[in-house]
Amino acid sequence: MGMAHSRKVVGVLITVSVCLVQCGELALAQGKAKLLLFTPGEAAQLRMGPDDSMPPVTRSIPPGPRIVVREPTVTRTVDGAVIETTPSTRLVIVFEPNRAPVDMDSLDVRARKGPFAVSLTSRLKPYVQGTTLQAEGVTVPEGRFVVQIEIVDRSGAKTVETYRLDVRASGHKS
Repeated sequence: MGMAHSRKVVGVLITVSVCLVQCGELALAQGKAKLLLFTPGEAAQLRMGPDDSMPPVTRSIPPGPRIVVREPTVTRTVDGAVIETTPSTRLVIVFEPNRAPVDMDSLDVRARKGPFAVSLTSRLKPYVQGTTLQAEGVTVPEGRFVVQIEIVDRSGAKTVETYRLDVRASGHKS
């Protein structure tokens, strides 16, 4: 009985050790899961200056999926859609079907300034569940940026929305 008991104890200890290692790796992975929307170098190239303007606003209702930015708040202005936020934010975007189911594989998100564009799609895809993109603790450098979201439904109808992303430290008004 002594030998069998020792084997059980060793087995339990090994199981507990493996679980602790896996839990530690999971905690580490979650700790690193902060999403940096774009690097400081990309931000320097993408940041809008005082003379830069938004691309022209189209007034038609797109036939494709509806893009609903739930967080941060979107303000509709004469210059287009503006998202005001802080450098650490929560991102929640819902893609709602219009005439056909949404094809989430078609999601394309880009930050752009003139001819320069950076795809943000691969950074955001891990945060997509179903037809919702939800990311906590998103880090965005301060400044004004243009972000374009494109999505297609299963019938091929496309929606393209362009937003000005205004990122300021909390309490700082320009």
